[in-house]
Amino acid sequence: MPSHKISSEKKRGCCELSVETLLSRGEVPVDAVIDALFSENSYSEVKLTSNFDPIPLRLNLKKLGCKIIREKSKEGWIIFIIRDDKSKPLPEQVISPNKPKFNFDGEMLNMDVMGYEFPDNFLEVLRFIDRSLEEERFRVKMKSFPKRLQELLKERDWSYFVESNQNDHVILLLEKN
Repeated sequence: MPSHKISSEKKRGCCELSVETLLSRGEVPVDAVIDALFSENSYSEVKLTSNFDPIPLRLNLKKLGCKIIREKSKEGWIIFIIRDDKSKPLPEQVISPNKPKFNFDGEMLNMDVMGYEFPDNFLEVLRFIDRSLEEERFRVKMKSFPKRLQELLKERDWSYFVESNQNDHVILLLEKN
């Protein structure tokens, strides 16, 4: 279970999360909220703060039978997500077994998105680039290197070098300019 900041409301079964903090740790907010609400040691409620309204997250949680209460604040949004006691644990198809795999090879971070199909594979790479504050150089293993990803990397001021191009995968070295 991801590291959650537990509020003083724990007695009521409430977990307090921040979208920005989760993203800075490399965690996916919807996964953290789902873990908090539906895991073995789950909470009945999550208080989520964000500087933007996370519409896709809210829609996904509504599909799972959660009640959503939004409040606008000076800092952004406060969203209360309440698990309905009648809500069932997540169906298997909602939990994706395909998460990016990370490891270090010497001083280089390696990201493996081979478990994803196009376009989700390069979207995961872009998500990592957009929310990573420390990584300015890393290696990616993916099934293909589409032209659209090349364009998006250039737009984000990242350069790339194809280290290996095999029949079933490509290994890229990405570096912040």
